[in-house]
Amino acid sequence: MKDMAFEEWIARLRAEGDIVGVIAEYVPLKRKGKNYWGCCPFHHEKTPSFSVAADKGFFYCFGCQAGGNVINFLMKIENLSFFEAARLLAQKLNIPVPEKEKTAQEMAREKELAKLYRANELAKEFFQACLLKSAYGKEPLQYLEQRGISEEIIQRFQIGFSPPAWDKLSLALKQRGLADDVMVRAGLALQREKGEGVYDRFRGRIMIPISDARGRVVGFGGRVLDEGQPKYLNSAESLVFNKRQLLFGFSVAQKTIRQMGQAIVMEGYMDVIAAHQAGVENAVASLGTAFSPEQAKLLLREASEIVIAYDSDAAGQSATQRALEILRGMGAKVKVLSVPEGKDPDGFLRRKGGEAFRKLMEEAPSSLEYQVTKAFEAGDAATLDGKVAIVNRAVQVLAASDNAVEINDYVIRLAQRLQIDESAVRSELRKVMGKHRSLRSNTQITGRNWNKQAHLAMEQAERYLLRLMWEDHSLIPYVSAQVGAEDFLDERRREIAAMVLAGGPEVESDWQVVLTAGREESLQQELSYIMHLDIAPEDVVRLVDDCVKTIRNNSLQARFERHKQQAEELERIGDRTYLQELAEMQRIQDEINKLRQG
Repeated sequence: MKDMAFEEWIARLRAEGDIVGVIAEYVPLKRKGKNYWGCCPFHHEKTPSFSVAADKGFFYCFGCQAGGNVINFLMKIENLSFFEAARLLAQKLNIPVPEKEKTAQEMAREKELAKLYRANELAKEFFQACLLKSAYGKEPLQYLEQRGISEEIIQRFQIGFSPPAWDKLSLALKQRGLADDVMVRAGLALQREKGEGVYDRFRGRIMIPISDARGRVVGFGGRVLDEGQPKYLNSAESLVFNKRQLLFGFSVAQKTIRQMGQAIVMEGYMDVIAAHQAGVENAVASLGTAFSPEQAKLLLREASEIVIAYDSDAAGQSATQRALEILRGMGAKVKVLSVPEGKDPDGFLRRKGGEAFRKLMEEAPSSLEYQVTKAFEAGDAATLDGKVAIVNRAVQVLAASDNAVEINDYVIRLAQRLQIDESAVRSELRKVMGKHRSLRSNTQITGRNWNKQAHLAMEQAERYLLRLMWEDHSLIPYVSAQVGAEDFLDERRREIAAMVLAGGPEVESDWQVVLTAGREESLQQELSYIMHLDIAPEDVVRLVDDCVKTIRNNSLQARFERHKQQAEELERIGDRTYLQELAEMQRIQDEINKLRQG
């Protein structure tokens, strides 16, 4: 299938796809005004906040901010890839899928994937039979019972057991037609060093299947029953098993995560199994490796809040810090749960139960509060050196945040707790933020009077201007002559503006094609929200001018602040080029004054 044929097929699906009809198969909808409303299928709610704009072809939830077009909806509700969702929509519309001539390499890869999926599925069935239907299962079942794991949880997670023998699995898979090399590539067997044949990779272990987001078994984690080493043994990396892209328990917990809008990330398999046993069913684990950006994106497709609940030991706390660095700037609300007495979640859950754990979740501090609290461990707050160490660590944390109101509050609290001048903390913070050269310097954290109202006005202006250009493409040249995409404060709206302003009046009228194909979900959500704005101005040109003026003013103020901070830093180190920065500040100020007078 050539690219043009594929694009035409997608365009036809979007044009003929009845978004209301498709979504109504999953969600009861009622018409209210121009749009259709219902309870969101992606999070739990009693009052409908899920809106479908039939005329524009977008859905948006004002509760969890899920949004997109009909294909995006099918991707999210059915957990499908873009092409899979498009193919499902085509089936609903009786539109044939264009033929695609596959290359020899593509056909070989598909065959290999099918072999690996089949090998892991057969291995799972073998391990389960050994646990539940053979004499091998007596000891491991007793072990699981002692850990409080019920038969229902065993079935839910498809737990099994690998016999303490060298080739039980290998022989069983051979009888099912699997070749030795397939077992090796699937990470289930190892090649014998002497002689021919293979032997089992897993022996005498509780076997915990690891599935992908679609529930297909792609690997295993094996735990010993005694004190043997290694305590845990994972499948080897393969074409289907990549630990950075997988979360243990995700396929089991996905529905609950979606309904709650919250996911709990733990370290190990037993932590997650104990959580589900205790009724905490939105728990997943990062497979004992550092939390990855791929795992974060997987969770953020289903939840807006992530709770990090790693072990309380030094390794767990180090992993927590790495996870927070990954999640920074991804738009998630992040909390950090610390298990008391240095224990792991598994032990706490078995001793205290689910209610006690849920209380820890409710009381868990935000990521910023957690890190600022940790900063106080950097020194003795009673000494000058200790205060310096604490401030140095705290401002590094604060400078990485993008919430100016929250930063300002912590600066005040930090100064009060250390009994030091507030301006000293702000001075150190400005130094760090100047080094970061980030958009956060635009927020003008110079005192307690940060103008939240101005930020909201900027947000509204950006959204209104994009919506107005969508309604009337002839406005695009007029707008592009006065503002650029770089003047937009929000990263998502900046990306939308870059495509729209570059397109001119002939920009593709179907923004679904221009903006959502292959884009991040957060961008799709923002576009869907913009499409649901109800704007009917009496004077369109005046509203456009007001929006442009607000955006330009904010952009100039941000540039002024950046040059001001640069001038202060250059003057502090004795670099006379600070005079150039002062001159640029004056030029920008003149432009601001001219804009205000106009």
